Amino acid sequence: MTGRADLLKEIDNLPPHYYGEILDFVSYIKGKKIKNHLSLERAAEIAVEEYSSNKELTSFCVLDGDDFYETR
Repeated sequence: MTGRADLLKEIDNLPPHYYGEILDFVSYIKGKKIKNHLSLERAAEIAVEEYSSNKELTSFCVLDGDDFYETR
């Protein structure tokens, strides 16, 4: 696998008319990274909403105050 320094050298050796394409590609990749981050944030928000209100997921919350390890 080519190292980062090697890739930068290769980019330096490209003809200048490729620079625009390289910048477009880098912008595209950065945009995907941001989009993925926002998607994960939204998924977490949906999960919090779901786990807070869905009775099937919260039915055992009534046991939250009970001491699980207490002997009876």
